[in-house]
Amino acid sequence: MGNNFNDIARVQNIVKSFGDVVAVSDSSFTIENGSIMGFLGPNGSGKTTSIRMLLGLLKPESGSVTLFGQNPFNNHKIKNRLGYIPEEYAFPRWMKAEEYLINLARFNLPREIAIRRARDVLEEMQLTEVAQKRIVQFSKGMKQRMKIGQALIHKPSLIIGDEPFNGLDPVLRKRMFEIIRGYQETDDMTFFISSHILFEVENLANKIILLYKGRTIAQGSAKRIREMIADQPHEIMITSESVKPLANLLINSTDEKTISGLKFARNFNDEEQLIISTLNPRAFYSLLTDLVVEHEITLNELRATDEGLENLFKSLTVG
Repeated sequence: MGNNFNDIARVQNIVKSFGDVVAVSDSSFTIENGSIMGFLGPNGSGKTTSIRMLLGLLKPESGSVTLFGQNPFNNHKIKNRLGYIPEEYAFPRWMKAEEYLINLARFNLPREIAIRRARDVLEEMQLTEVAQKRIVQFSKGMKQRMKIGQALIHKPSLIIGDEPFNGLDPVLRKRMFEIIRGYQETDDMTFFISSHILFEVENLANKIILLYKGRTIAQGSAKRIREMIADQPHEIMITSESVKPLANLLINSTDEKTISGLKFARNFNDEEQLIISTLNPRAFYSLLTDLVVEHEITLNELRATDEGLENLFKSLTVG
């Protein structure tokens, strides 16, 4: 990787282990200023560990991380240029949504401007009606939007998101994509987004990094990565209280390429799940969004299956 003045972050040959487990092994990638970067890999591939090193929360055993031209480890000077959407986040139990965002905005804005900014973000996240409600009372999807909102509140140069769209249905995901693109275009913000869902990443990002077993196996334009995975089967898991009606709608609305396989399962909470195999994820997600809106179906979870993603990445590393 050659030097590029347009890179907001550079990760070179980083290694990180936890005991005998190697989480990240000689991984390298760059984040281009003003881009939306997708960071894709199966569970256990090292995404979260890589993100924590990028944020300066962990120190690599070898290799280097440069963020805004500096080493981010324990570097408080660059924190105000960063926004972070963690996979797990504990909100203060006593705080209401608007109060919480105002307090965050007050770190670098006068009070009146902070109030306006907090209300703007609540409106963007479609949370205005619950602005005076305690965040701990929110649903999973509402908390997820609050996590995105708190990262956006001070319009940082770079937002790093660890699975930021978990718990959002296809309609809200699409809404979040539009908001992120808007900030990228109007505020020249950079986004680094990890995800399990291939279509989600390729539909949102203009650059994609593929991580497998702690190594970067590919980095390039969304078009190039799309071409790499175009002929590979994708497996998607849906958790919903309306699994069987949704399955019937899907079967009656599509062809064998869009849905090449369908089976039912149950998770540890005994919730019904639908596992879909598709050779055309773009068409499948478009169809799913239309059906969810038209028939007012609530999805509790939507993600690529661990097994399906693992098989896809194995196929990319063969040969």
